[in-house]
Amino acid sequence: MLKKIKAELDQKIEKDTKDNNQNLVENFSLKSILDGRILLHKGFRRLLPMIVFLFGISLVYINNRFTYEALVMKNNELKEEKTDLQTTGLVKIRQYKEVSTRSAVIEKLSEMGSNITEPQSPPIVIDK
Repeated sequence: MLKKIKAELDQKIEKDTKDNNQNLVENFSLKSILDGRILLHKGFRRLLPMIVFLFGISLVYINNRFTYEALVMKNNELKEEKTDLQTTGLVKIRQYKEVSTRSAVIEKLSEMGSNITEPQSPPIVIDK
């Protein structure tokens, strides 16, 4: 008895699938795409996972491209800032060297009114 019911159900399912397949569009046309009948086509349903996968990969690609461009722009900005800081550092080093020379120090002391003078004899080196 169960076998009979199962056979009847299988026949009904088979009949329904044949009826549905006959009602579906067998070829792709602009009209079937616009009215959505293409979504019911067996070939399209079979390719749907691949289409979703390709869509996901394209989103990852677009995101990767935008991220890369942002990194390149930030890298260029940091290079410019580095160059500016290097230039500023070199200028400050040159200014420090000018100010720290012996003659500049003596001149600055005399401008400030200090009575410190330059020693006339060289310093004595003490050996151990």
